[in-house]
Amino acid sequence: MESPVSKEQYRLQQEAFVSNHGGTTPQEVILMLMPNICSILLTSTTLAVFRRYSHRNVSVVLEFALSVIPNILCCTVFSEHVSSVCIVMMSITVLNIILLGSRGANLSSLTGVMRPVTSKRPFVTNFRALTNIISTICILAVDFRIFPRKFAKTEVFGYSLMDTGVGLFILANALVAPEARDFSSHRQAGFRETLTKNMKNCFRSCILLLALGLGRCVAVEYSGYQKHVTEYGVHWNFFITLAVVKLFTSMITSTVNSKYSLLSGIWILGMHEYIMSTKGLKQWVLGDGPRDDFISANREGLISVPGYVGLYFVGIAVGRLIHSTYQNSHTKLNMNISVKLFGFEFQASYNESMLLCIKLSLISAQACIATLICDSYFKISRRLANAGYCMWIVTLTTTMLTFLLLAEVILDIINYAAGETYNENKMKKLRRSLRLNLKKYVDNEEENKECIIKRSLEIFEAVNYNGLFFFLFSNIMTGLVNMLVYTLYTERLAALLILTVYMAVSVSSTLILYRLQIPIKL
Repeated sequence: MESPVSKEQYRLQQEAFVSNHGGTTPQEVILMLMPNICSILLTSTTLAVFRRYSHRNVSVVLEFALSVIPNILCCTVFSEHVSSVCIVMMSITVLNIILLGSRGANLSSLTGVMRPVTSKRPFVTNFRALTNIISTICILAVDFRIFPRKFAKTEVFGYSLMDTGVGLFILANALVAPEARDFSSHRQAGFRETLTKNMKNCFRSCILLLALGLGRCVAVEYSGYQKHVTEYGVHWNFFITLAVVKLFTSMITSTVNSKYSLLSGIWILGMHEYIMSTKGLKQWVLGDGPRDDFISANREGLISVPGYVGLYFVGIAVGRLIHSTYQNSHTKLNMNISVKLFGFEFQASYNESMLLCIKLSLISAQACIATLICDSYFKISRRLANAGYCMWIVTLTTTMLTFLLLAEVILDIINYAAGETYNENKMKKLRRSLRLNLKKYVDNEEENKECIIKRSLEIFEAVNYNGLFFFLFSNIMTGLVNMLVYTLYTERLAALLILTVYMAVSVSSTLILYRLQIPIKL
């Protein structure tokens, strides 16, 4: 495809295309994330319906078609019809559940319990993988005209889908950080030993992240690739932000016990907002001043670091809540509650997941109130990573975690209900098998135990297994696409095809590494 303008003119057009946008409403950003929750329910139940007829590779294709492609469509051509897409997906999910319930043979193979039985939390895995997948879709889709400009990064203040990327990424890492699982009352070693250990652990990651950041900076400069300066600055980028945040958080966690992470995060965010507001830093960063030295050239990247550090510590607090809720789950099964009302006694059972779902929804409501207060006083700014932006990311994260955990509970209930049916059928079959062929029955039982409704998809596990590699590989693919294709002049159908192939290649490469159990830790 030939460009009707020169290469330099096209680069300027691209930079203008992704700049000076005001965003959208927070409700629309949340709505844009709802198809992800619906896709997990749809994919899991669909795989359960067709599990007897689908090969492992066919299941992966189904996972991609039902979880990734709807995201691509909702971010582009169906952006104004997201509610309708969600309704369709949930309708098919309900139909799948009815089909599962109508097949006695299928029900007998759905065994499970209503709580996680391993240390891994499927809903956290899903959240981290979806954060990566949505980000990779957006970084390429934003260069096409089918991507609504209201979802592109905001220039100064506001809410936007792409603004959430780096914040969600940092919070997703905080949820599974070692500090989020540390429940010891006192340190095992002194300050110096702890600091030395933390610095050694983060040194390799920081060096690699800085190398990636510098490599990206050099590649952009020498290739003439379009650059949105007000995103991070002239030389700064996402990888450098991750490295610096990791360095600061490692130093702080050497001094402050992780049980004080929430207080530490709030204090850092409060001081960050106070200094920006009283020392004129906010006007300096958001102004049109010259970028004639390293600090002024990269003022967005530098000033946002304290905000992301504070956000990371709040994320550790949320992670501690999640892990502490399940900490003693191996000794507790389901808990019962009995309520007497007007002479009637009502009994219900609940478990850790249901309890955590309530906790997360309450935190989401509190974070939402904090976001509205900050918005009225300081506004929401991605460039500053101010308190309002960080509270908005916490609101978005806890809302997504609540819905993802709710989806997991729904799948657990289906498994549990099917297990009840399975136990009844088991006794009937056992009586017959004792008279006929017990060995055949036992063989069938073992085969049926392998068929369970999955709470986490294989492609999500794969993306989670090499998360940073997946994002880096997608960035390289994005650059190659922009060098080979004039995205601004690409037709709608061609743009959708490119996005689909791009995501298929990115997911496939990560899936191969996952199946070969080759971790690439960056």
